[in-house]
Amino acid sequence: MTSTGTDIISGRTTQVIAAEINMIKYQTERIYLAAAVEIGRRLTEAKALLEHGEWGKWLEESVDFSQSRANKLMRIFTEYGAGQLASSNSDPGPNLNYSQAVLLLGIPKEERAQFILDMDIEGMTKQELRQAIKERRQTRQEKDRALQEKEDLRKTVAEQSGIITGLTGELADLKVQLEKVRTAKGELDKTARQLKDSLESLQKSSSAKGYKGVRASQIAFLCENLDKTLKQVKHELIQIAPNDKETYITYKNKVYDLLNVWLKDETWSR
Repeated sequence: MTSTGTDIISGRTTQVIAAEINMIKYQTERIYLAAAVEIGRRLTEAKALLEHGEWGKWLEESVDFSQSRANKLMRIFTEYGAGQLASSNSDPGPNLNYSQAVLLLGIPKEERAQFILDMDIEGMTKQELRQAIKERRQTRQEKDRALQEKEDLRKTVAEQSGIITGLTGELADLKVQLEKVRTAKGELDKTARQLKDSLESLQKSSSAKGYKGVRASQIAFLCENLDKTLKQVKHELIQIAPNDKETYITYKNKVYDLLNVWLKDETWSR
């Protein structure tokens, strides 16, 4: 062995040897990734040519692949094939190896380029990259959960708003119906007062000439108005009964009480 060779050998260290091994590993995985893309390309082509149900048998007999392995290789082709691994001066791409490429399948394709740029994965170990992808996935899940909770809350608020709007409308309808009943009750009280006044006037002028014909017509007119008013009150009470039972019962009892007062009035016995 020459002195020059001896100097080279003696100058080697375990650090240098490790660096060389790691470089060979990296280059091998780069070659393996390129090979995996090409195998995936051909698997995709073959699957398109096979009849339904022949795929698994063909994989086992022709290339000794399981379907899961074949699917993985075809996905690598889909994600990284068609020149996507190549770099150019105008659009430099990452120098991925096979292990990195497989791990990066856990990142959505549309987000992968930005993730690679943000993380500078070329300087990361396999374990560091796996941890970074895991943390990114957890962050994304937390964000998705937050967005889902926000959407659920929005739907709940919208549903509650709809219920409130419906109840507000029903309340407004009840108020209108109640006002009609109150108006009808007022008309009934007015008619009752008029009838009482007319009867009192009739009694005072019972000796007047033509009492029988004139007073009979007046009484008939008042009785007809009283009948109409009572019918109107009854109609309005029936309308609100399904939605406001309490108001219906209250004013129905008022009508009964008013009629009882009239019937018990001593002037009727004269």
